[in-house]
Amino acid sequence: MIFLDANFIIDLFVDTEDNHEKAVKIYKQIKDKQLIISNSVILEVMTVLNIKLKVSKEILERSYSRLNGGKFKIVEDVSIYDETIERMVSYFPQRLPFWDCLYIELMEHLGIEKIATFDKHFRNKGIEVIGK
Repeated sequence: MIFLDANFIIDLFVDTEDNHEKAVKIYKQIKDKQLIISNSVILEVMTVLNIKLKVSKEILERSYSRLNGGKFKIVEDVSIYDETIERMVSYFPQRLPFWDCLYIELMEHLGIEKIATFDKHFRNKGIEVIGK
């Protein structure tokens, strides 16, 4: 099982992103594995695409369809928000985004040891990072 971080998916879906080619190459290597995302990954991807990157309506719609198209197993993560806050506080004075702490917590709950990401926050957290 491999968890897909939102930034990896964004780079995969948007060909103008800096790590797009790298994301495509990695995806080709892992596409036959069980790829896991959570409902919060979908929220984060769609928010970044819409607000930060200001992509077109077509890219928004296509991205949402791809996220929900069956290639990724989607897991619910709302039930571990309290544990996520505890984890976030435990990293002080290092400040990690809530989303990253949530994904680490979820991976631990599901026994997932690998994450596809370009985010440095996942390094040195006992997780194998695919995408360094």
